[in-house]
Amino acid sequence: MIESRKSFCRFCHVFCGVEVDVDPDRNRVVAVRGDRDNPVSQGYTCQKGRAEVERIHHPDRLLSSQKRTEAGLVDIAPDAALAEVALRLNEIVAEHGPDSVAVYTGCGGHRSAAGGPWFVRRFVQALGSKRMYTSFTIDSPSLTIAGNRLFGGPVPASLLDVDRAEVVMFVGSNPIASHQLNMPQSNPTARLNDARQRGAKLIVVDPRRSDVARRADHHLQLRPGEDATLLAGMVRVILDRDLMDRDYVARYVSGVDGLRDALRDFDLDYVARRSGVPAAEIEAAAVCFATARTGGATSGTGMHMAPHHNLATQLVMILNALCGRYDREGGMIRTEGPLGRHFDEDMGPVPLPELPKSRVRGVSALPGLFGAYTEMPTNTLTDEILTPGADQIRALIVNGGNPAMVLSEPESTLRALESLELLVVNDLFATATVEYADYVFAMKHPFERADLPRLMDSTYPVPFSQYTPALIDPPAGCLEEWQVFWGLAGRMGLPLRVGGLTPDSMPSSDEMLEAQFGRGTVSLDEIRRHPSGAVFGEPEMVAGGVIPNMIGHPDKRMAVGHPAVLTELREVRAEPLSWAGSYEEDDAFAFRLITYRTKEVYCTQGHNLPSLRAKRPFNPLLMHPDAIGRLGLEAGELVTVESDAGRVEAVLEASPDLRQDVVALAFGWGNPADPGGPRDKGTNVQHLIRDDRHFDATTGLARQSAIPVNVYGVAG
Repeated sequence: MIESRKSFCRFCHVFCGVEVDVDPDRNRVVAVRGDRDNPVSQGYTCQKGRAEVERIHHPDRLLSSQKRTEAGLVDIAPDAALAEVALRLNEIVAEHGPDSVAVYTGCGGHRSAAGGPWFVRRFVQALGSKRMYTSFTIDSPSLTIAGNRLFGGPVPASLLDVDRAEVVMFVGSNPIASHQLNMPQSNPTARLNDARQRGAKLIVVDPRRSDVARRADHHLQLRPGEDATLLAGMVRVILDRDLMDRDYVARYVSGVDGLRDALRDFDLDYVARRSGVPAAEIEAAAVCFATARTGGATSGTGMHMAPHHNLATQLVMILNALCGRYDREGGMIRTEGPLGRHFDEDMGPVPLPELPKSRVRGVSALPGLFGAYTEMPTNTLTDEILTPGADQIRALIVNGGNPAMVLSEPESTLRALESLELLVVNDLFATATVEYADYVFAMKHPFERADLPRLMDSTYPVPFSQYTPALIDPPAGCLEEWQVFWGLAGRMGLPLRVGGLTPDSMPSSDEMLEAQFGRGTVSLDEIRRHPSGAVFGEPEMVAGGVIPNMIGHPDKRMAVGHPAVLTELREVRAEPLSWAGSYEEDDAFAFRLITYRTKEVYCTQGHNLPSLRAKRPFNPLLMHPDAIGRLGLEAGELVTVESDAGRVEAVLEASPDLRQDVVALAFGWGNPADPGGPRDKGTNVQHLIRDDRHFDATTGLARQSAIPVNVYGVAG
């Protein structure tokens, strides 16, 4: 008999409610669909979630731990693998110190409540190492930098109240495809359509006419990399026309005069020439945003990975500050999740920790959300492995990530992975990174473990949570992420403690969840009572009570005139006007290449699933049809894309959604270990990106979008 069991999807970070049909006699999942009883997702799930039935029983899935030998990777019992890895780690630490060991947590590692980065940092701290890295510093560290500059520390007011907004603005993001974390994510298409039917205006800033841009009242189709210029022009319009919320600014904002002075030369004529957007469109969008009664602006990785991303992210936040959109209904507010803390009105600022700097390039670490952890800049990881000297990284544990595919300059990354004395990988599949691993721990599929939606706790549109038990038994050789670190800590003698648990013994998954999250505002026993999850409290997001009291600046005001902002505005204005793809006057590039996400895959996952691969087997290079004709090329042919860092081959596809001076390539494709060429496995855009040039000095982030390139036929 087939049994239908309630759970939530963990293919991506949205955690939509699902019903999973299970054949208990065969211990198999047979179907996945949306759970209509889930009060948040209400039956919505995407094609990736429905493909979980293919992922859990995929013939290539790792089902046992493995160890590299002269004959390649061979199976090994998990306990034996843990013992051998622990012994090797202790030897490396004894010889080179604890900072010679690092952990990188990728997208997969964030989707486990018990084993996410908030748990991994405990292992790293117990080890005595500072070397914790995550995928966050690959694409969006500017969110932390800009937020701390504006507020003086973390303030829980980053969630767009789209259901009560009169205007919504997305910069460099496409929530319909990417399910971004700063707006309610479940069924984003329906949520935005409902807002539009209610009369809300939609502004989109994007070089591509994306899914969300097609719905926009104002689509500002700018040249890639000019977000800061365009946003500066919008801010100046609001200041020049006195459209800001004067009462709100008088109470909560500082630095307006300094900001106004730094924007003096960002007149609309200059901004239009540099951004490629007509002045009238920029002005209309600025007026639309500022004159709405409620609303908010958010940004995504399309902007966060481009030049001047710290400044551009800051200017998005400044738009919200000047227009009175923080901590107000219909603006940028918060959800107080059942697993987290309640923010009392008399709660003061969250102090920023003292941050170490990277050994390479001197880039500062970044604080995690509300002090949960501190992480080093991932863009320096490759060079921290390759650069000799004290504290050189010699051992790396990769937790649910694939650095061989996602780090800039893959040639250096692969050389670094190969040079490590010890590389350990936790994953479901033999990824490109596994090709270089000394040990591989096979992970349980999410449907094989108990879990909570920890990552989404404070980003749901309501105070919602859900508990899922394991739906089927895992293969005997598979572990959970936290079990690997727990098992290593016990064998290494590390002083690791979670609640009352110590690694002297292996607790159950439920005991580990209770130890980490049992002190939330709602007990886990109460959450378990609701198989489809439940809303615990008022069914809406929270506005009020954190501004100004949680602002960390001494004057309790948002610093729109922060010195770093004013300095970078003047630096941007001093740059030469360049045309086509160039940033420098003497460059000879014709296009700027943007990166983007597709609905069929998530990061580097999903490419091997039949239902998803049937829809998109590779990532084509998108180019406007007129540009294709101008170059004498044809859609469907193989072309070469060349930057100052390298070159790749890709399949050309016509797309009228792009500007004629822009080309686009989705990231996360082109595993070098897979057979075939671009038509079989796609193209890895990271070969066009250098990690030691054109990088941001504050975050270490490489320029991963708006990349100057040329395109020509393979034979040309």
